[in-house]
Amino acid sequence: MKSYDKILCPVDFSRFAEVALVEAAALAKGMGSTLMLLHAYQNPAYVLPMSGYVGPTADMIGRMRQQLTDELEALAEKLRKDGLTVETEIIEGIPYKSIVDRAHEWGADLIVMGTHGRTGLSHALTGSVAERVVRLASCPVLITRSPAEESGA
Repeated sequence: MKSYDKILCPVDFSRFAEVALVEAAALAKGMGSTLMLLHAYQNPAYVLPMSGYVGPTADMIGRMRQQLTDELEALAEKLRKDGLTVETEIIEGIPYKSIVDRAHEWGADLIVMGTHGRTGLSHALTGSVAERVVRLASCPVLITRSPAEESGA
C-alpha cells in the first residue's frame, strides 16, 4: 500500500467536509502522516459601477478570519489529542485554485475532500470545487460522499 506522508484536507465546515475529515484523519493516523486542514475563502466584496466598493469592512473581515481560525484550530486540537500531527492554514482566494496551489506548494501526497453533491443548473453553470481540484491537482484526490448522498437522498 502506498504511503502518504502529507495529507491535505480542505475544510469548509459543512457536513461534506466533516465526512472527509474523518476519512483523512483515519488515513493520517494509520500511516503516521501529517494532516493539513485548509480553509480557503473568497472575500465577499463587490465593486459596482457608479457605486464603488460594496462589502464588508476590513474590521468585519478580520473578525471573520479570526472566527475561522478559531474553528479550524478547534478541529485540529481534537485531532492532536488523538495523536495526529496537524497543521492548519486559512487562505483568501478562489477555493479550488487555493487548494490546488497549496497542495503543490506544501508537497501534499494526497488531498481528501468531500463533494458538495451539486446537480442540475447550479452544477452546469459553476461545476464543483471537488471536480476542479480532481482535474487540476498534481497529486491523487480522494473524494468522500456524505451518508445522505450514498443512500440516494
